[in-house]
Parts: sequence; structure tokens; C-alpha cells
Amino acid sequence: MTTPVTPLYRLFFALQPPPIVARQIDHFASELAPDARRILIDHQHVTMGISPDWPDYPYEQIKALRRAAVAIEADPFDLWLDRLSEGGRSAALRPSHSIDGLKALQQQVAMTMKRAGVMSRPDWSFSPHQTLFYCDGRPDQRAISGFGWHVDELVLICSHVGRTRHQPVGRWPLTGSGQYSLF
Repeated sequence: MTTPVTPLYRLFFALQPPPIVARQIDHFASELAPDARRILIDHQHVTMGISPDWPDYPYEQIKALRRAAVAIEADPFDLWLDRLSEGGRSAALRPSHSIDGLKALQQQVAMTMKRAGVMSRPDWSFSPHQTLFYCDGRPDQRAISGFGWHVDELVLICSHVGRTRHQPVGRWPLTGSGQYSLF
């Protein structure tokens, strides 16, 4: 008999690679660790802000975040993940240098969450990366040729924790003008 999973929900703002880049990243991860359980192609992302977990579906928090995110005014930028970081508990892609647009957008996301009354997860701090898979191993970092894309959209996702489901609940184009759409 299996123990039922207690439902938990987590909200996070994310940058998602375009499908072709996500497939390239997945292929790279499969060559690194053929037997690892990789992050699903549709779940690949860089987390920009994340909430604590809730036992009930967070309707009110989603509505508050969608209202507050309308005020985000960020320009599109290029994101290049050209460092492989392994060890501890995961393997991830990271940028080798600071990216002004990424940093500015993350600061706006933090302000948006605060304005909406949704606090960040207590154990979380912004460290831009895209997880490839989870594993145990020795810490190691190295330069790679990398993967990149032109970031022109911010997505709000509701993760159904432990159930392999990421539900997009809001999308905002990065236009610098504060214009938005909800899907």
C-alpha cells in the first residue's frame, strides 16, 4: 500500500527557455548523466522568485500576484548559461557573469511579491541557475559552450509539489512599458 501524497502548492516566477533550447539542454543533460532523472523539458526554468508551500490551492495569492505583476516594467535581455555546476544535490547551468537585465528583473519580482503580500520562501535566495537533474556528487564547476536565449517573457507558475505538474497561471511580456497579458 502506498501512502497518499499530501497536496502542496508552490508559486514561482520563472524564465523559461524556448522549446528548441529546452530540448538542447535536455540532450546535454542526458549525455552528462544518462541514468539521472532529468528535469522535464516543459519544466525547465530559471526561478526569479518563489513562495512557501501551501496545503490548499493558493487562489488568492495567484490573484494578488497577477494584479501586482502588471507593474513590472523590464526590458528584454539575453541570458547565457555557460557554467556547469555539479555537486551537493544537483547539476545546474549558471551564467558565468552578472547580467544587468536579469538582476533588475529579479529585483522587480521581489518587489512584486512583497506588494502582493506573498513572502518569499524563507530558505531561498536568488542564485540564477537552471537545474538539469538531481544527484549526489563532488562539487565541481566548469565552463561550457553554453545555452542561451532572448528573454522576453516572465511566467508565474503554480507547482503541484510532488505531482510533476507545473501550471502556468500568468504571463507577462518584457517590453519595458508595463504592458501585459494573462495567457
